[in-house]
Amino acid sequence: MADDPLKPLHDSPITKWTGMRLVSRTDSRAELELPARDEFTQAEGVVHGGMLALLADSAAVFLLWPHAGQDRRMTSIDFQLHFLRAGRPMGEPLRAVATLLRKGSTIAVAESEVWQGSERVCKGTFTYLFSSRRM
Repeated sequence: MADDPLKPLHDSPITKWTGMRLVSRTDSRAELELPARDEFTQAEGVVHGGMLALLADSAAVFLLWPHAGQDRRMTSIDFQLHFLRAGRPMGEPLRAVATLLRKGSTIAVAESEVWQGSERVCKGTFTYLFSSRRM
């Protein structure tokens, strides 16, 4: 795992705290899973929209991170997310699937969908800027 370009993502505090885990990844698709924990709910008793956005964004980051390379960093510059139904706590895990829409030399765009079982919970696009790492 020492040569794993995704190691910083696996080791990040947010990944560990939430229990997110990478299910699969290719150069054009990544799938993450997040347990539907009760502490991720808001006042109405459904999974907070911020947690859904976190999962959708994270799937796109796991997909695109290796495309940046070690000499460049990746910064989120835009996202749009449409909520389609509520995520239910303590139910089936939430699963995000990110697919590559376009990767240019400095801008990349991915689409992410979050599912709970067979129900699509939200869908959106995520745009990132690749820039040089300043040492």
